Amino acid sequence: MKVFLSILVIFSSLSLFAKAELFDYDVWAKDLETMIELSSKSTDTVKGSDKNNNQVRDDVENYIKNKYADDEFQKIMFLEAARKIQQIITLPKNSSKKLHKKLDEQLLQIYTCRDFILFKHQDIDLEKEIEDKSEFKAKVLNTSKRLNAYIRHKRIVPFKYMIPSDEELKKQKIACEKLYSKIKSESKKSRILTAK
Repeated sequence: MKVFLSILVIFSSLSLFAKAELFDYDVWAKDLETMIELSSKSTDTVKGSDKNNNQVRDDVENYIKNKYADDEFQKIMFLEAARKIQQIITLPKNSSKKLHKKLDEQLLQIYTCRDFILFKHQDIDLEKEIEDKSEFKAKVLNTSKRLNAYIRHKRIVPFKYMIPSDEELKKQKIACEKLYSKIKSESKKSRILTAK
């Protein structure tokens, strides 16, 4: 629980900075742009190719499945994050602020759950995990159209998050632990079946 609270405190601290009237979206956007190497050759649409219709672009899905072939939990979490970002960047321009906020909060919960489980159950290299998340964002937002759609979304969403109540934190922690246990169990069964 302490790790989960620590992660949320970090987000809360960031939100207090972001809440300041001096927060500059243009500086934030420039920082994001420096993190992402845009493909200047791509003529792909924001939506991109999704042959299996699972709401994750084929190039992103292949990247995640290859990178996390031996880590079912991270593979599932990054696929969910990719699905959420795809929903965000393909929202119609007249979508409500409420919908933008809801999707943004869901994306944050996916990231927070992943971070919580990695801190709790795995001996992780924090720097590598931050790099992995940055690399993931670079793959998902790899064209100027996609990056601009994401930046537009972030300008719509209030750049702050309320700290959840203790009860809500407990629910999120339990749901995250259940998901992790389920994934580990199914992954173990799959390995057993494959070995036979």
